[in-house]
Amino acid sequence: MSMKRMEWLQGPWSVKLYSVNTASYSSLDLIDRQFPNWIISYIKEGGVITGTGGVSYPARAGDVMLHPPDLPFTEKAETKGTHLWMQAAVFCSHHLDLLQLCRIAPVITLSDPGRFEALFHRLQQIWEKKDEAFWELKLSSCMLQLTEMILAGWERAGCPERPEAYDSVKDRFGRLIGLMTHRLHEKLGREELAAAVRLSPNYLDKAFGQRYGLTPMQMLRDMRLKRSRQLLERTEATLESIASQCGMTDASYLSRQFKRAYGVQPGEYRESVRSLQAENPYGNTGGGGM
Repeated sequence: MSMKRMEWLQGPWSVKLYSVNTASYSSLDLIDRQFPNWIISYIKEGGVITGTGGVSYPARAGDVMLHPPDLPFTEKAETKGTHLWMQAAVFCSHHLDLLQLCRIAPVITLSDPGRFEALFHRLQQIWEKKDEAFWELKLSSCMLQLTEMILAGWERAGCPERPEAYDSVKDRFGRLIGLMTHRLHEKLGREELAAAVRLSPNYLDKAFGQRYGLTPMQMLRDMRLKRSRQLLERTEATLESIASQCGMTDASYLSRQFKRAYGVQPGEYRESVRSLQAENPYGNTGGGGM
């Protein structure tokens, strides 16, 4: 899965932090540790072998280890080390777990470890001052910046996916949603989606709806419409081209669905966005400073 395939993702973005800590050790032997949320652990010092389900990865200073929720993991080190770690989750539209959805690899190498460490220490300082004004805003801002650095490292490595051994209980539909994002431009039917997770269409609709509040086909339609809106905002592509890129029959079908979802025709939406982008609240000031 490429980052380009994730372009449909939009907010509202939200962050949930459960703990933020630093851990130092002379040696490490964690076996089958399990937590209900993501463990995001940055190696400041040392080297670790980490894994789950018989699959292991080496991790060194400057790397981030990502342990999925409800999945036993192992970390072993024979020499001293220091980890900056948190128990957390990052959500996007439909309250989807971003790291689950991206199927991000278990170990990510950062391009700027120093900046990551500085941001983490800032996060830790904020975490310890819960009575501070705008505490949640500051916390979310810092956490989203750390997440962006992790995703940038993943993208630079070619967006490698974590193996199936890293699929947790909460990741039951992760691969299905990943399939939908990867094939957003294709025609996909209810039966094909159900076959991908070896469930009957009716059972899939029920189980998926209990988790996300809508059926897979409803989510797929919402993904397509959000992608079409992005293309209207960011490109000069024709409606026919946008319809094709979003897996819709033709421009007429796109227009009907867009109008139903957003209350305006695609062309009207594009014009309103262009008008707002071109508007200058200061008028023609002739340049220079204020």
